[in-house]
Amino acid sequence: MSTRSGNITAAVILILLTGVQAQHSVTLSSQSLCAVTGSAVKISCKYTTANSSRVREREWYQLQSSDGEERVLSKDPQYSARVSVRTEQNDCDLTVWDVRLRDSGVYNFRFRTSSSDWISASSGVNLTVTELQVDVDRETAGQRKVKLTCSSTCSFGNNLFYYWFRNGQYTASHEASVVLDSTHSSDEGSYSCRVSDSWHRSPAVCISANSNQKSCWSVTYSPKAICALIGSSVDIRSYYTFPDNQVTKSVWFIKEQAGAEPVDVREDEEYQGRVQYGQSFQNDCSMRITHLRERDAQTYRFRFYTDGGEYTGEPGVTLSVTDLKVTVSDTDSGGKKLSCNSTCTLPNYHTYIWYKNGQPVSDQSLNSTGLYLYVSAVGADRYSCAVAYEKLRSPAVYSPRNTSVVIIPSGEKVEGDSVTLSCISDANPPVLIYSWFNQRAAADAPLTTGQNYTITNISSQHSGLYYCTAHNQLGQQSSTPTRLNVLLADYTAVKYAAFGVTVVLLLIFITICLCMRRRAAASSSRSEEDSRNVTFTEYASVPVYDQVSDLAMTSDPTKTAASDDRDEVQYSSIQFTRSHAQEVPLYSTVHRSGALKQEEEVEYSTVKLSKPRAVQ
Repeated sequence: MSTRSGNITAAVILILLTGVQAQHSVTLSSQSLCAVTGSAVKISCKYTTANSSRVREREWYQLQSSDGEERVLSKDPQYSARVSVRTEQNDCDLTVWDVRLRDSGVYNFRFRTSSSDWISASSGVNLTVTELQVDVDRETAGQRKVKLTCSSTCSFGNNLFYYWFRNGQYTASHEASVVLDSTHSSDEGSYSCRVSDSWHRSPAVCISANSNQKSCWSVTYSPKAICALIGSSVDIRSYYTFPDNQVTKSVWFIKEQAGAEPVDVREDEEYQGRVQYGQSFQNDCSMRITHLRERDAQTYRFRFYTDGGEYTGEPGVTLSVTDLKVTVSDTDSGGKKLSCNSTCTLPNYHTYIWYKNGQPVSDQSLNSTGLYLYVSAVGADRYSCAVAYEKLRSPAVYSPRNTSVVIIPSGEKVEGDSVTLSCISDANPPVLIYSWFNQRAAADAPLTTGQNYTITNISSQHSGLYYCTAHNQLGQQSSTPTRLNVLLADYTAVKYAAFGVTVVLLLIFITICLCMRRRAAASSSRSEEDSRNVTFTEYASVPVYDQVSDLAMTSDPTKTAASDDRDEVQYSSIQFTRSHAQEVPLYSTVHRSGALKQEEEVEYSTVKLSKPRAVQ
């Protein structure tokens, strides 16, 4: 019984899921497309959801026939800036610009909702990319009259126009075939063609009576001027023609010195690891530069070498590198129109994405026509734009914020001074108008306009609260009121006088302290000097005599010389020691008053007379 009920429940769930799945669908307009290199391909697409279920995720992907691997276009750098998807209502049209040979494959669209897994078309669209070529009619080959035909493996409709180029310059013919006179100088040269929905030209064919003539050498740049975003990648292309020779080398370069070969861009330190050469078809040499910088804005030229000579294409391709910027304008309804702009014209196949406070603007609230975004009011929100797949976002625009008042100079203000009030605000676009007000109890009084408000010869009546208001195209903001205090002149004079007296008294006190300190230091220095003049070493129980006659001695130890014969006598290290043996006392021209005890011995050393006298 339980097994039967379980089977019934599973069957009911399966039926419900099948019903939901059946209501989800993707419809593609065709099963196969053919395009020539450089053209734009559009794949029409519609999808439906069950019960208006909310779509969580959607994407286009390519299934390579060679390896069977899926490549999500929005995540593949090979499709960077070349893919756009229509997102209005249930549309999912895919447009691929500037298709290349490697773009060939099967393309499909899928989405999933909160209640379903991925839903896709039963089979995708098989895209085949081919090249144009110029065919020489075999019946006219080698003849005076030569017929050339622009063709490809794709079958073109009757609504296409053909464009012929001689030596890189456009000629007037719009037909698929042209007839030329190979012997006429006006018809000699290299010929290539393109169709109206592609910028790529076919490889050139040389028409000349002498295949080595210079008229068959050429380099054509398409386009000659390119605008790209900082941080993005850019492809610079050249088409070259030459007589029947073998190409041995080709280079892109910026600088060329007289008498020296040009430096390959790939070998320049500024471009290390950022330059790649590619060849989409015969006689094509494209160069890709990644992670563009402002200093990459240069003129690039192409040179190729053959076993019959070399040729440089002039004047080259001019590359401009820019960033995105949002500009603001008013609408008739009172709202704001935001435009995503750049300093140069970007290719028209770019898809623009708008952001509000750092988050992509949802489809429900988006009222945009690519370059523009319409909003009723900005308020405190921040808006920016970016180019799809490049992830390069413009600086955000917003109304004024962090508005404040700064008083210059700072500190107390006294009657008669001058003061400047400066209004500071962060805004993008920049502030257009600054307005000043004096806050009062009854009503705020408007003062003036301008970022700075200066008051000369201020008085106490100027004391009060001041604030400013900053206005830009998106809104306005007022600062917090700032108080200006103006002091009376009399009060300031008394305050400065009191301060001056205090400073004088402090200086007198410091001077007295310094004098007392110097006297104490001088007294201490003299005491130390006196104590170093004579040093006595005292042993235990040894009498010390601290008075020694400094009179000059005669030959008789008991007599002294006259006062006028007195010389300077210096003594040092006088030491008395006790001796147990009875010895005769030793005297050295020194008189010691009083008798010496027998047990004492007196020893003198280093006695110097400045002027020794002869014995009389």
